[in-house]
Amino acid sequence: MEKALFKDQKLQAQFEKDGFVKIQLLEQGSVDSLNRYYQDQKFDNKIEAGFHISLDNQNEDLVNEVSQKIKETLLPKSDLFFQDYQSFTASYVIKEPGKQNIVPPHQDWTFVDENEFCSATVWTPLLDVTENNGALAVIKGSHRLFKHFRSSPSPQSKSPLSDHIFTLFPYTTVIEMKAGEALVFDNRLIHASPPNLSDQARVAVGIGITSQEASLRHYYQNPKKENQLEAYEVSPSFFNYYNNKRLSDLFDKGELPSELKQITSVSREVPSLTKEAMEKLVQQLDGVEYNHDFMERLAKLFNYSASRDKLETQKDKPIMEEKKEEQNSTEYKDPRSFFQKYTPLNIIREILWRLKGRPNLEE
Repeated sequence: MEKALFKDQKLQAQFEKDGFVKIQLLEQGSVDSLNRYYQDQKFDNKIEAGFHISLDNQNEDLVNEVSQKIKETLLPKSDLFFQDYQSFTASYVIKEPGKQNIVPPHQDWTFVDENEFCSATVWTPLLDVTENNGALAVIKGSHRLFKHFRSSPSPQSKSPLSDHIFTLFPYTTVIEMKAGEALVFDNRLIHASPPNLSDQARVAVGIGITSQEASLRHYYQNPKKENQLEAYEVSPSFFNYYNNKRLSDLFDKGELPSELKQITSVSREVPSLTKEAMEKLVQQLDGVEYNHDFMERLAKLFNYSASRDKLETQKDKPIMEEKKEEQNSTEYKDPRSFFQKYTPLNIIREILWRLKGRPNLEE
């Protein structure tokens, strides 16, 4: 049985059942202070459109300073809710305005031995968040679906969810929150977010927490052995330096993070599910239903009709049809990146394509 994180037994029970709980964490003064601090920073990875986090900055001193500021603000408040815990990451989490910045359904890295401990993110928006400006969306109870190690880097170490973006997105529920509230969610929970359609950045802060006695771990895809992960014992400072870009650069060079303390090598056992099998898993979760209204609003956002005639005459082909054409050619290799292929419009198009009863072109 995993060690409890919450002092309140009711919150702990809800967290274990649903994979998340919402709490009131920060008062307005702390929210304002964190907002002012964010605006004063000169982040080298800040972009005008899309999703970014302060941990991804290349300036390690700035990352450490920002992490310390966030912890100084959040940890005294977190002490009221959590027992015998430690914090291992702290970052701003930003979604700029724009229709293109959908974050697809995913899970976070594995941070601890999940046979004994649980890790969670305490995600706190610094403004009110709704579906309109990119609030978090979750699949309730999905933290219980998989047991595999969630490894870095992305996209080189492929997630079992990456082939099921279109299957999973309609089953998410958007969690609306007030500034200063916090969503505490298990890092195994499948979560996503719709685009930010407002005229200002959606700024939040997040800290990672786990039991005080848990040893922190990181699982890295061996670049020379496709079915092998290298497990390392790490400290909180690891996450301030080894962001996904640095790990991706290492992987592309065929290298391991050799200065880390390696625990062992483990087999990379990632579930491989058909669309039907993934859908069946999600549909059996208590309280999870297909979110028709949400998907209709996304379709309208991109001026995309769900009618059969409109689907047939769309200029751009659904992604699965593109995949079939690629498979029939031994010469063509799609040069586009993951996020160039899985644009918001393509996500909506693919969901509607599948809903209209088209054949499963993946099989």
